[in-house]
Amino acid sequence: MSANELIGTTLLLYGLINPIGVIPVYLGLVQRIAPEAAHRIVVVAAVAVACLLATAAAFGRQILSFFNVGLDAFRIAGGLLTLLIAFEMFRAHYGAFTQTFEERAEAESDVSAIAITPLAFPLLVGPAEMSVMITLSNGHAQPFHKLFLVVAAALATSMVAVTLWLASPIKRVLGSTGINVATRLMALIVASVAVDFIVTGLRNMLGGIFVSSQP
Repeated sequence: MSANELIGTTLLLYGLINPIGVIPVYLGLVQRIAPEAAHRIVVVAAVAVACLLATAAAFGRQILSFFNVGLDAFRIAGGLLTLLIAFEMFRAHYGAFTQTFEERAEAESDVSAIAITPLAFPLLVGPAEMSVMITLSNGHAQPFHKLFLVVAAALATSMVAVTLWLASPIKRVLGSTGINVATRLMALIVASVAVDFIVTGLRNMLGGIFVSSQP
């Protein structure tokens, strides 16, 4: 994996996680929490996101083997799921989340609880992000390439943490309209990657069918 691929993968993960679009939800979650506690939530959430992405990158092949799923079938499924996420981003829909009474009480007693759920999972990292990492992991089977994916995940997570750390000033500068525009620009990139996954998976699967059908 070259430096350009590392940068491209990092930006892809950042766009797919879409921390700018999560800012309104994040600010709503921490509106009654002290700034120091909110910053601690960002750190815990970033560590959780990095661990989830690194696990998918390191053990992507083993995960598919365990469930006996082919790479191309998983690539198509992951592409469809990622495309769905991109459509949600186009609508500037940040993921409806409503805390129950029990969850709100837990958040008030342990502010780190909301760092894992719902912030890290599923708001920042969900099935689509995990699918992309597993697909990329299977496309780079060598340990050295997997290390690059882990580095890209760490870089993207650091950028996500900085974005959420500066959530309030970003919200003031961009406003709701600016956040919607940035989210839709990220959605275009995410949708392009999703279409590439689907087309590649279909080409590989259908190509194999046509080859096997020849006498």
